[in-house]
Amino acid sequence: MRLLIVLIIGFLIFADSPEANAQGRSSSDARKPTSRIPKGDGKVEWGPVAKVNKATSDNVRTIAGKIDRLMDADYQKHNVLPNPRLSDSLFVRRAYLEIGGRIPLLKEVGEFVQSKAPDKREKLIDDLLSSYDYVSHTYNYWADILRLQDNPINNNQIAQPYHEWIKDSIRENTPYNKWVHTMLTAEGRIWENPAVGFSMRDSNMELDAVDNMVQVWLGTQIGCAQCHDHPFDRWTQREYYEMAAYWYGTRTRLGAGDKKMFPNGNPLTRLRDELKQMDPDANTNGVFSRMINANMFATYEQTRPLKLPHDYQYDNGKPNQVVSMKPIFGKAESVKGASSSREVLANWMTSPDNPRFAKNIVNRMWHKAFGIGLIEPVNDIRDDSVASNPEVLDLLTTELVNNGFDVREIQRIIFNTKAWQREATPGDLDLTQTYYFPGPTLRRMSAEQIWDSLLTLAVYNPESFTRPSMDNLASAINLDLDKAKATDVNRAMTEFNENFSPTAERKVTRERNSYKGMTLARASELQTPLPPEHFLRQFGQSDRELIESSGRQGSVGQILTIFNGEITHMMLERGSVIYDTVMSAPSTTDRINAIFYTVLTRAPKSNERDVAERELKASGNAGYGNVIWALINTKEFLFIQ
Repeated sequence: MRLLIVLIIGFLIFADSPEANAQGRSSSDARKPTSRIPKGDGKVEWGPVAKVNKATSDNVRTIAGKIDRLMDADYQKHNVLPNPRLSDSLFVRRAYLEIGGRIPLLKEVGEFVQSKAPDKREKLIDDLLSSYDYVSHTYNYWADILRLQDNPINNNQIAQPYHEWIKDSIRENTPYNKWVHTMLTAEGRIWENPAVGFSMRDSNMELDAVDNMVQVWLGTQIGCAQCHDHPFDRWTQREYYEMAAYWYGTRTRLGAGDKKMFPNGNPLTRLRDELKQMDPDANTNGVFSRMINANMFATYEQTRPLKLPHDYQYDNGKPNQVVSMKPIFGKAESVKGASSSREVLANWMTSPDNPRFAKNIVNRMWHKAFGIGLIEPVNDIRDDSVASNPEVLDLLTTELVNNGFDVREIQRIIFNTKAWQREATPGDLDLTQTYYFPGPTLRRMSAEQIWDSLLTLAVYNPESFTRPSMDNLASAINLDLDKAKATDVNRAMTEFNENFSPTAERKVTRERNSYKGMTLARASELQTPLPPEHFLRQFGQSDRELIESSGRQGSVGQILTIFNGEITHMMLERGSVIYDTVMSAPSTTDRINAIFYTVLTRAPKSNERDVAERELKASGNAGYGNVIWALINTKEFLFIQ
């Protein structure tokens, strides 16, 4: 690779090093050691991450070996030449990016590359799967699929307890079937049972919610059948409604006009009037109304029959006809006694006998690791879908069921295959042709991977900052709405503002982890989604409206963000990780090596070293910043090889 030094000028902060002063600048011009770059020594509020089960290591090797033999047979059958095995330096970079969501530190690269242990790759995979990095990266993955938003459709909802619960489920390695079952059946307010956030995400959108859950949990699209028989698949409109009947009784908001629940009248109207009587100038909207409305959001189930549309046109039903509950395929138990329809739906959805539940998540994990699924598209599995390697898909699906739906263990197997540890396939793939996995596909980092990698270059221990916990939210804002007084709402409002509001979060951020107004924390600890102008949105983070709608395409805005963005400049200031790393190296050669290993996890090639040395000769110590800046702008940094 030819190193291109582009549009660099000597204002970069590396020129403020003591060595730069010795070359003609007065000491009064030198920037003082910055205190604006957080030291990352704050308190971590996470609980311990569940460790991988070392007792299953032999089984992991066995299944990974079987997969590789199946892949080898496929290579021979289809005349495919597998890609070369990754070098240690590229392997450690890929492992940290794909399992932990960030590039490795120089120390982490050195320890791995210099290790002579024969099982060092296996050990690194296990360590990363047992780390906070894994929790953070996996949360970002699910945030895109589950469309997590801090302010869902109705901004009176408080969604963060749900998001924290998802992180905790990942951290504890909750079995996948139990995790999904809990979301589908959860009841109550979000501070009582955070899993209700799943149903509240699509509050009052019962028909659309079924389309979303089938796509997420079964990898199947039935949405077209909500309005008419599916034009490209077998689903009929009646089948859609029969499936939706299980969820139609799910309610996510208490009825303010329910006289049995609120004999003292509509609580929102009553409490607003009471506040106005106390203070005619008081603002009855804003946080005051939010406290009341937050208590109105609760997931529960009621008997609510679903009817076919009034303009239903097919001969298998009549307009406004009540439909019975029936899954889109297979059989489900009947709803009787104390069983709720959502529990029946959840039992059917997560059953080991459901032909798509386990297969879908295995296909998703393969796609996550390789950049393309065994079945494509991953969100549109059909009866006639054929996997590129059916034996591998069946093997992993069976293994998932046998291990109790431990999805992390499936990833552990995939990462230990020779196939995943091969070099990436460069170039654009012809998606009309079957891909036989000579290696993973070459992909640009996700927005979250880029952000977290730049933080790794700039900030010590960025995971030390977490969003303020919602653990005590209930004691602050839980109200008995029928008996509450306006003074109770004011008290809740004050406590919410001081401890749980966006304003409170910004205050903590400014004090502990901000730089020029920018919060320096892992992407998983930032608002979701972020404003359109934020670095993460510029690089493809979605608005969380559609399932998996993030992007990895390039844009002019991204170039300008890297050229001029605060986070790029910050890493070149005294006190950043890469500044300290490079400037502590004893010689020019060592400093150049440190730059390349830190940014690209490899040594510079001879021509690259020559270019770097010429830049240093021309620009002095500012040249170190120029070399770093140039490498960060290369495809080699931004892509996962």
